[in-house]
Amino acid sequence: MTDFSVLKKLFHITEPNGFTDDELQVVKNIFGELPQVFVDYYKELGRIQNLNHTQDLLIIPERFQYYKNDDYLIFYSENQKVCVWGIHKDDLSNPNPPVYMSYDEKEWNPETETLTDFFTAMAFLQAGFALEFTCDTFYELEPHELDFISQNFRNKEVSLRQWVEGVKFYGNHDDDVIIIMSDNQMYYSSNTEEHFLEMDKVLSKLGTEF
Repeated sequence: MTDFSVLKKLFHITEPNGFTDDELQVVKNIFGELPQVFVDYYKELGRIQNLNHTQDLLIIPERFQYYKNDDYLIFYSENQKVCVWGIHKDDLSNPNPPVYMSYDEKEWNPETETLTDFFTAMAFLQAGFALEFTCDTFYELEPHELDFISQNFRNKEVSLRQWVEGVKFYGNHDDDVIIIMSDNQMYYSSNTEEHFLEMDKVLSKLGTEF
């Protein structure tokens, strides 16, 4: 079983809430073999709404029929379908395959090296909007302010390469996240008030609100 403890700590998840084997059979009927990490995620965490549907969308089994592609298993979509993420058909036997992103479902570019990295990065991205305590605006940062964050907050060690020109994640606690998008835009949140106020005291003084 894949270790999703980072996601569980971030969202304070204590009980599994996923899809059944029968429900996943719909996906298997379309694509055949599925990566083990994919199956584990859907079975353990697939039904958790704030993790999977606050900002962008994990595609649920009954909707895979609307995302058919000759070369990719598309399993995640930007909320307005500006882009989608998928696994190449040749990688479906890989238990933890790379993930690709596409704006037009024709040209695909690598997003993360593994599926676990993708699910973790997307959890952090969703968390920016889904956790209990969030900042109410985006901040535009100067280069020295970006340096301050990288020097004072732990890198969460996953990132998105393609979406919004790249997204990085920082934070000093298991249930908080600082999101840096497009190299200069910041947003942050936490599931614990104490941890949020600790961040907010410092981060709200950085950058320009927009």
